[in-house]
Amino acid sequence: MTRHFLSGGGICGQVARDTDWSLTPLGPAESWPQSLKTTVSILLNSRHPMFLWWGPELVQLYNDAYMPSFGVGKHPAAMGQPGRLCWQEIWPIISPQIEDVMQRGKASWNEDHLVPIFRNGRIEEVYWTYGYSPVLDESGAVGGTLVVCTETTGRVVAARRLAFTRALALALADQDDAGKLRHVAAERLASIPEDVPFSVVRAPNLPPLVVGIESGSAIPSYEGPARERALPQPIQAGPWPEPVTAVFAGSFQGGGETEVSFGLSPRLIFDDDYRNFLWQIAELIATAEARVRARQTLEQAHRERGELLQAAQSAARAKDEFLAMLGHELRNPLAPILTALQLMKAKGIEQTAREQAIIERQATHLVHLVDDLLDVSRVAEGKIQLKKQRIPLSQIVARAVEVASPLLESKGHSLELTVPRVGLDVDADLVRLTQAVANLLTNAARYTPAGGKISIVAERESDWIALRVVDNGSGIAESQLPHLFEAFFQGHRHRDRAEGGLGLGLALVKSLVELHGGQAMAHSEGLGKGSMFELRLPAAVLSADRVESIDDRELELTSQPTFPASRVLLVDDNADIAELFSALLRAVGFEVETASDGPSALEIASKFRPAVAVLDIGLPVMDGYELAQRLRELLADAPPRLIAVSGYGQQEDKAHSARAGFHQHLVKPVDARSLVDAIGGPNEATAQPQ
Repeated sequence: MTRHFLSGGGICGQVARDTDWSLTPLGPAESWPQSLKTTVSILLNSRHPMFLWWGPELVQLYNDAYMPSFGVGKHPAAMGQPGRLCWQEIWPIISPQIEDVMQRGKASWNEDHLVPIFRNGRIEEVYWTYGYSPVLDESGAVGGTLVVCTETTGRVVAARRLAFTRALALALADQDDAGKLRHVAAERLASIPEDVPFSVVRAPNLPPLVVGIESGSAIPSYEGPARERALPQPIQAGPWPEPVTAVFAGSFQGGGETEVSFGLSPRLIFDDDYRNFLWQIAELIATAEARVRARQTLEQAHRERGELLQAAQSAARAKDEFLAMLGHELRNPLAPILTALQLMKAKGIEQTAREQAIIERQATHLVHLVDDLLDVSRVAEGKIQLKKQRIPLSQIVARAVEVASPLLESKGHSLELTVPRVGLDVDADLVRLTQAVANLLTNAARYTPAGGKISIVAERESDWIALRVVDNGSGIAESQLPHLFEAFFQGHRHRDRAEGGLGLGLALVKSLVELHGGQAMAHSEGLGKGSMFELRLPAAVLSADRVESIDDRELELTSQPTFPASRVLLVDDNADIAELFSALLRAVGFEVETASDGPSALEIASKFRPAVAVLDIGLPVMDGYELAQRLRELLADAPPRLIAVSGYGQQEDKAHSARAGFHQHLVKPVDARSLVDAIGGPNEATAQPQ
């Protein structure tokens, strides 16, 4: 009879045709029921892996697409062999499912199911996505079970390993102590016994890191390049009953500083993927330990010259404190001098006009000298002299994108720009500000996985221009945000960031932006949630032909008020400043009350109920910050506009006053126009909180 149902089918078709089926429970192929013949014909000629068990003995047939799943050892003997005989090692796993099909006609489906099989001379860890389906015979009963399957071992194991290396990299990046680093590494390694049944890591001056076995003494010390090595004696470790007989072992990180021995799973083939995975683990640990050792070496060097370093730091702190105090003390007397001169001009005292001009010129020069003195330390360290010009921000961004383009292109990032070509001019050093924006852009590219999205958005906000660089990268831990702009600070590092620098990029951004009068800030919702870096830069002032320079205007003091009458409370412990400022303000139409300390100011405010409070920060009894809070509480129904006046004018001083609720921060000596404008200006905060 014709056996056309066995035609085709490649290798398995030929094996089926060569098999003497009369020696099997199925009997001669010519006598098979039509249902079996039809199913076998479909199976042999399908390109999808398929397997058939037929009859009570579950005699099996399969196709070419299924052959690779056998590995070496079962094919071709499996053709026509009873299932229980062929699959002894997994029968407890699969027989209940086969029974459901054969006896109850119940189909099943499994995804990425672990079904270890014997192949290539060993039991292997194998994952499958498969379905069992009943095949009906001519009587309508279940004659066999058809298996349509796909082996997913490669994908499942790769996903498991990728998740582990990412978690290990993140965990180790936070560690700066050798003991804690070893503890974290041990915890992580204990979580993957399927890939690493045990591990031993040895490094100078540290106890061995041993995971998965009782002692590392049974593992020899291996030097030289890492490779597969046979163990002197098998070791029982990991989740499987088979012992571990080989390790991946050798030295990493520059000639032997860290030595690793990773037990190899008895159920996995040691292929290139397995080798690369273990290599990544070893490099992560070795690199983290090298970083810790370098830090310890540096700390040891610091300790050895500790007294000198402490003395230098103490001297630096004393210098900074002295300069700040000197500036404060010099500015205090300069304030009444300049204010008195402005009042003399207002009163029209012409007899001493020349002397007034000399005093004003010299006092102004002294103000500049004080400012220069306070800037000495920063100028000496930064050594940066800006060459400013009026530039469209779009031009700066274009140049920054050009600088960062190679890195953006190499990582396949998409870049979205929302930067208007006009209306966003800044007074800036083109080279230096381009450097700052380029640093942010390359920083985003490095910390964003390949194929990420980065955007640059710029817009005008009152007198400021905000530039934001946003990415969907690795994000920033909340604990690291306050330190991002510190020199030498390192954030989370990843495998794809091996080219990372020394931690100076963001510190340089901050310095350059602050030299331009701006601010640098960072925001992130946390690790894995991307980040946003924001630069706030002063918008360029209108050109001289379109607006009169404020510096060219003289303050005209007359007996008639130039501002709507308003109650002003002036609090300063310097009697001269209080007297002169109050005279100045009364001259332009303000109703003024003065106080020399916080308690008296509160007593006056309860009755006077000022609309504006001008507060010296360095007051006795209670400082200006506390007084501001008490005034808001006392006058809660109509809180006054708060203006801070201080001899301290650094960025952090202005930020502090902004956080304390002050609407403006004026630095002594305060010129008359600035004070009057501040009091009569719109009731909105101009200091920017940090």
